Amino acid sequence: MARAVAPRSSAPFSALDRWTSLGFTRNGESVRRQRGDIEGLAALVGTVARSATAPDAALAAPVDARLELYRGDSLVAVLEIGGEQVRWTPQPGGTALVGTPPAQALDSLRSLLSTR
Repeated sequence: MARAVAPRSSAPFSALDRWTSLGFTRNGESVRRQRGDIEGLAALVGTVARSATAPDAALAAPVDARLELYRGDSLVAVLEIGGEQVRWTPQPGGTALVGTPPAQALDSLRSLLSTR
């Protein structure tokens, strides 16, 4: 029997509509971008983040990139990329969710973020 979707089901992803900038860290280098700085960035972040549906699961690979989403100066969510998986953690103190996004979306996000 299918479970009813709780009204709070979108709450873990509410930050996707609220973030105004992101900090991106990879290989020890950090870059800060405004939401509109890179065309298509917000849509790709949303697609990749929403693939994370397994609560408190472990990533199969080490984290190789980390995105911190901010609304003003407040951290609202963290998206970590490890291999072909992602971990989405709403802030403050939300439950981490892990999933495997579509490979093309993850590759496109990595590509967009590598442009300076």
